[in-house]
Amino acid sequence: MSPSTSNITSFDAVLFDLDGVVIDTTELHYRVWEEFARERGYVPTREELLATNGRRAGETLRAWFGEQLDDEQVAALTDDRELAFHRLLDHEPVSAVPGVGAYLQSLKQAGVRWALGTSALAQNAERALERVGLEHLFPVRVTSTDVLQGKPDPEVYLKAAAALGVPPHACVVFEDAVVGLRAARAAGAACVAVATSFPREVLVRERPDWLVKDFRDLPQALRPGSHGLTAPTAPHP
Repeated sequence: MSPSTSNITSFDAVLFDLDGVVIDTTELHYRVWEEFARERGYVPTREELLATNGRRAGETLRAWFGEQLDDEQVAALTDDRELAFHRLLDHEPVSAVPGVGAYLQSLKQAGVRWALGTSALAQNAERALERVGLEHLFPVRVTSTDVLQGKPDPEVYLKAAAALGVPPHACVVFEDAVVGLRAARAAGAACVAVATSFPREVLVRERPDWLVKDFRDLPQALRPGSHGLTAPTAPHP
């Protein structure tokens, strides 16, 4: 998919979502959410499961079990849900999204900065990255633990850009979820939709600048050393 805007010429940094962008855990999350909800008397539809992508757990819990849930109840349910996810993550086969490891190495070699911006809790992010051996490649992370507002609010990407010392408009964001693409747009960044979680036709409606299958499918403008991605002043740590 070609860029939908004509003024995108260069980027100084790359911001990555986690689930569905770096690690292929989307179906694991769906399984956990479905089993978790059914055990508590709620049967989510496929559309409702899709809507969990990019959302903080508390938002899904209130949407399914009622806005009347107080913060303590949400925290307790979130803990239960995270324990269930950890059990699956520890024992089920998981893999990195194809090409992401090589892409990160190419960014490092070119001196292009990058960071993680995810709706996952900090401990989930660490555990997921460890499972695919990429934890050492993400020293800069902003998780749901670090923000007050979840996606589609831009806070996570604004903070990730700030952590790199790069203005948001000089960043390109890789996202697989509708709310994540909206967060990237709201932050003022360019965005790449990765078609691992949502149907392509759904992602197209969000008008991403690019739409790719995975990191083996990137246009030249998103590759280090091209006219698109350039090192700002110093290499990524």
